[in-house]
Amino acid sequence: MTRQTMTDALEQGIDFVQLLFTDVAGRLKTLEIPAGRWAEVRDRGWTLDGAVLLGYGDPRHSDLRLVPDTSTLVRRPWTTPSGRTVAMVFCDVLDATGRPFAADPRAVLRRAVESSQARGQRPVFGVEAEFYLLRRSDPGATGQPADNAGYWDLGVDEQADEVCRDISEALEQMGLTVDGHHHEVCHGQREIVFRHGGALETADRLLLLKHTARVMARRRDMAAVFMPKPLAHLYGNALHVHVSLEGTGADSAPLFHDAADPQGMSALFRSSLAGVLEHAPALTALGNPNVNSYKRLVPASGTPVHRSWARHNRSTAFKVVGDNAAPRSMRLEMRSPDPAANPHLLFAGVLAAFADGQDRDLPLAAACEQPADELTADTLAVHGITALPTDLPSALQALAQDTTVRGALGDLAVHAVDRGARAEWSAWHRIVTPWEMEQYAETV
Repeated sequence: MTRQTMTDALEQGIDFVQLLFTDVAGRLKTLEIPAGRWAEVRDRGWTLDGAVLLGYGDPRHSDLRLVPDTSTLVRRPWTTPSGRTVAMVFCDVLDATGRPFAADPRAVLRRAVESSQARGQRPVFGVEAEFYLLRRSDPGATGQPADNAGYWDLGVDEQADEVCRDISEALEQMGLTVDGHHHEVCHGQREIVFRHGGALETADRLLLLKHTARVMARRRDMAAVFMPKPLAHLYGNALHVHVSLEGTGADSAPLFHDAADPQGMSALFRSSLAGVLEHAPALTALGNPNVNSYKRLVPASGTPVHRSWARHNRSTAFKVVGDNAAPRSMRLEMRSPDPAANPHLLFAGVLAAFADGQDRDLPLAAACEQPADELTADTLAVHGITALPTDLPSALQALAQDTTVRGALGDLAVHAVDRGARAEWSAWHRIVTPWEMEQYAETV
């Protein structure tokens, strides 16, 4: 079946179509149209106010246009409460001249992919998104973890398992290949993994996964919570990002692999890894983009807090996966990002860091196989290992000073990211928390 035939088949029996796009924070936005308008909108697009994407009014970017990317059209496998059928399609955003809008996250990533392809490199991304299933204690509120199981446990109360099965089946029906799901470390914490693929495809599909998980959880009176640190006494949620480079030739050679190297790592892999280590502070602003992110990025929390890499140590920010026995498995795993990240912007930043490491032939520091909790200040200093940003303003400052990552995203997108994050940081500091009342109300 050709792509056009598939599109024609999907269009049959649809009542509404949701035109999907994201703002710079990675939140899915939509305009929903009746199916009768689909053919017109598919061919002509739909006018959009740029303030929605950027988070602030700017008359220079007020007239934008959504144009459906028909290759992403899927029929939602669940109907509305009244039984209507809805399709979803990701859209590209064009400016008033008909060119891709510079701050559209999909356009940012597409530029980065095209730059990689010009080097003869095809990026391949995979993600592992952790989330909590919490029981809804009150309408509109979330409560306690939905189960008491632990890491990879086989539980007997399958209500939460059923949510994961619902999610997996829905994703499969929308064209994703689900590799599996399992229980994570903490009560109620889950992970669903779908098959790796191209950068844009994987970024889009991660957003579909998050949306689908929320829908399926709500249908069973639970909430799927992807925020980085939803519960103070339990581990946070990670977004482990796996990335490799393949050749653009017919054989799609695994460019990160070199059989002559004892560790299986090619020189290209080493310089690429050196590049992300170099730009890790700026990438933190993209991979850990909100106030809550930095309640997860703390020492002794099971989360990487240092700019280091390893082959076998999961406490480092970057881990090399794969070996000579399976050349195509050779890849980089980023362990510090969280699910609040806008994957399109994060992936673009990673590819820019790869390219910079390659262009400058950056030397790769020695691997750090010592557990993070055992690293003293003296040990860190001897090995030249520095900390990742510990708060949002520090990460934003690193992004502002990083010309490589800024160049990949473009000033318009970076300005929008910075403005939104600083507004959030300012709002957070105006909040008086219950902890503060408990500590200070009758003691100062």
